Amino acid sequence: TERGSTKREAPGLVCRPRGEARRGEGASARRMLGAYSLARGVRGGLSLARNGGIRQNSVNAYLAKVGLDDWKRQLPLGIILAIPIIQNEVLILSEETQLVGCFCLFCGTAYQLGASSVAEMLDAKTKAVIAAQNAVEEKAIGEVKETLAAHEKRIEALELLKSTTAIQAEAESELKVLKAMEFKHVTRDKFVKMLDNLVAKEEQTKAIMTAGIVADAAAFVSQKFDDPAVKQQSLDEAISILELGGQPKLVPALFTDYLKSRTAHAKDLVGSTVPVPSSAVTEIEDEINAIIKRDGLVPPGKVDIPKEVTV
Repeated sequence: TERGSTKREAPGLVCRPRGEARRGEGASARRMLGAYSLARGVRGGLSLARNGGIRQNSVNAYLAKVGLDDWKRQLPLGIILAIPIIQNEVLILSEETQLVGCFCLFCGTAYQLGASSVAEMLDAKTKAVIAAQNAVEEKAIGEVKETLAAHEKRIEALELLKSTTAIQAEAESELKVLKAMEFKHVTRDKFVKMLDNLVAKEEQTKAIMTAGIVADAAAFVSQKFDDPAVKQQSLDEAISILELGGQPKLVPALFTDYLKSRTAHAKDLVGSTVPVPSSAVTEIEDEINAIIKRDGLVPPGKVDIPKEVTV
């Protein structure tokens, strides 16, 4: 630095007055060339770092090989090389170079000191994001599994319902057959009961007719004994049986005569029409109504009881 007219120069250094502007196209051109070279070097270094240039291990191995891996040697060597570069204005210490140097120093320091912290932070964020994503995926997988289990249970229920429906249909078809058979048996039982009732009624009627015939025959024989001649004949027959033994013939003969006369009268009535007594008609109607009520039958309407029958 010069003050007034005094000029001091250090060996190897060019000193100018403070505040003197640097002018001249040559200096500007050299400054631009230096900045361009520095930019190209930085760009080339970044390109090499980006594209996988010289590996750090190889560089470290080379420096160790030539003995420059110690900062005690690197610092003096750097100063020795910097003096002619700055003296010959290959590299001009301007605000641009200072800014580039500060930026490179900042980037290196940040990379050297903050790389692990940034890496840990990014790793932590990555792990947190992965953990959150895994939790969401696990939850989604759990929901999908629950849905699959519900669908499987639904399919099992549908299969069970199908088998139950098939069994029910088979049971219904068998039940229809059984109901039809039951209806047949019930109907048969009803008709058998009706026929049994008819047979019983017929037997009862026959018994009543037989009893009536016997009563009529007894009344006829008793009426015959009102005749004195019949009484005398019966008395003589009884004395003869007591004296000589044997079987009575008068009373059986009277019964036989009555039955023969009644049989002849019935034969005479064959083919003829005889009226039905009103008492018999009323009895028949009452009996039919009782059968309908007892067996749960549907009344066919008013039953026409014939007022006369053909023998």
